[in-house]
Amino acid sequence: MGDKENRPSLKKDQGEVLNNLEKDSILGTKSIPSLYFRFALAGIMANLILGFFALIDGHFVGFFSVLEIEGIGIGFTVMVITRMVGILFGVGAGAVISLRLGKGKVEEGRSIMGQTLWFTLFVSTLIAVLGLIFEKELMLLFGASSESLPYAIEYSRLLWISLPLTILAVVLSILTTIDEKPILSMNSWLVAAVVAVVVEWVMVTQLDMGMMGSSWGNTIAQSIPALLILYFWFGKTKLKPKMKDIKIQLKKIGEVAWTGFASFSGLVMMFFAIIFMNNLLQEHGGGLHVAAFTIQNGYITNLLSLAALGGMTGLQPIISYNYGAGNFDRVKEAIKFGLIFTTIFFVISTTMLIIFADPIVAFFASGDSELHQLGVWTTIVFNLLFTFNAINTLISGYYEAQERNWTATFIVASKMLVFMIPLMFILPKFWGVEGVWYSAPVAEIPGVLIALYFIRKEFKYLYGMSANKEFKYLNEMNTNKLSL
Repeated sequence: MGDKENRPSLKKDQGEVLNNLEKDSILGTKSIPSLYFRFALAGIMANLILGFFALIDGHFVGFFSVLEIEGIGIGFTVMVITRMVGILFGVGAGAVISLRLGKGKVEEGRSIMGQTLWFTLFVSTLIAVLGLIFEKELMLLFGASSESLPYAIEYSRLLWISLPLTILAVVLSILTTIDEKPILSMNSWLVAAVVAVVVEWVMVTQLDMGMMGSSWGNTIAQSIPALLILYFWFGKTKLKPKMKDIKIQLKKIGEVAWTGFASFSGLVMMFFAIIFMNNLLQEHGGGLHVAAFTIQNGYITNLLSLAALGGMTGLQPIISYNYGAGNFDRVKEAIKFGLIFTTIFFVISTTMLIIFADPIVAFFASGDSELHQLGVWTTIVFNLLFTFNAINTLISGYYEAQERNWTATFIVASKMLVFMIPLMFILPKFWGVEGVWYSAPVAEIPGVLIALYFIRKEFKYLYGMSANKEFKYLNEMNTNKLSL
């Protein structure tokens, strides 16, 4: 897929500098299972903590009217923009920096870190300003009806204002993990979730602020991890940003953006898929189906997606560092372990979700029996094959971690563009509004088959590179012995 030029060679440009660096980095020395449980599980837990707040928020939202829930679902699309841009720069910078560290280029990695933060702040501020200027037009574009439009605008306004902070929080939490501090990243989200739950409880139940209590809670939950910037300014880290990084080098920023493009493109396409879903559900099923989609997209499926994303971003520094260092056996072991863990984790998670769909949905839709009944059905259908989604996310993230961006993007884009979005428009012709719901799980089947095809080829490549490296090492040892 045009990524061969990004594969590392086995020339001696790694040398003793790499060997010394590996002694200082746990990424190149500790056992892969130990690293995985430290980094990937910390990433999963960090995102699950954020998802936990979403569950509490969803419980409060469940007591609002169907029209308010519909408006919140439309307004919540702004948080998708936060995740899109944060992942673009966070995942991109994380992979590029880890590859530099794996090659011993510490100062270059530090410079990329600083420039990414400055550029992210500029871009996110620009998006926030445009969002506030065109908020009415955007909410209509996102699928708001004339009745739910005022609610969507009211809910989203605070999210637009806080957008620079929430995007910076995503980027900083990923970079903190890259700096081998995954627990610190996780704790930042834990603090944010606890504070947000308390604030939302007070605003909704004590101050009777309704949906604005939810808006404030989400803003706080997504913003507090931006304080991780204090760690990079004052902590002991080799990635401490410097003022000279305010001078942006577009080539480096371009590399960061291109490396994070696969994850970003997946979220962009999901962003448009959400818009299509909202509009198609409104057309074929009305506001009740839009409200049911809010429960899935904003809370239940969102929790699973956050866990999958956390596992992927936690695995990436292990892949990037060892790939940059030429440790192909460790790369192979890491992706294999990641695939096994991801499959087991999400098979169990989705099975439990289906078994307990009724009480779970009741947690979000306790105020409306019709919404509750529809929510149980949509929970089962919409999340039945989510394990395939998680595998697809992990494999595309694997290629992204090596800057093999065409392959990573193809894995993500093919599922969304070739299958899911067309199915949204095709299946309703046969099954009405139910066909809209079927489109996502049906698209997961060809999507995961494409991803598995690529990773199968990759395992063959890694086996060959490992054997080649071992052969060259033994050959050099024999040559050295003969010279002695």
